[in-house]
Amino acid sequence: MSEQIHFLFRYQPLKTSKYGILLKYIGSGEGIMSRNDRILQPVAAFWLPFAYQQCSDLPLQELQRIARGAVYQLKLHIRYLEDSFGLSDDVPPPPPERLNDRESFEADNNDLGEPLNGHNYKDEDDILSQFT
Repeated sequence: MSEQIHFLFRYQPLKTSKYGILLKYIGSGEGIMSRNDRILQPVAAFWLPFAYQQCSDLPLQELQRIARGAVYQLKLHIRYLEDSFGLSDDVPPPPPERLNDRESFEADNNDLGEPLNGHNYKDEDDILSQFT
């Protein structure tokens, strides 16, 4: 019999923050995906290959197969975003020297620019970054 893992995530963002809006959407149950799928599928696309790399002894070929599946899922979601919001797919990618620059990536993703509806989300992101 397989053993189950218990994982609990608790977070209470402000309702008007980006994470409050996101979690309200995920928890709404609207659409064709379940709440669990809305959480686990994107997390798996981002982190599953790394989880297997760190927590298993799979051979490189199998790790690459898992990584290819994650890349495929991410590309599908990129297309879905482009189609859903009328985005052009000819937007240039970031310069190659920034692709592996973790600090630049984190800085870009923590700097949300102008406040939305008068709320500056940077403080919330700074708090969250302490836990990652």
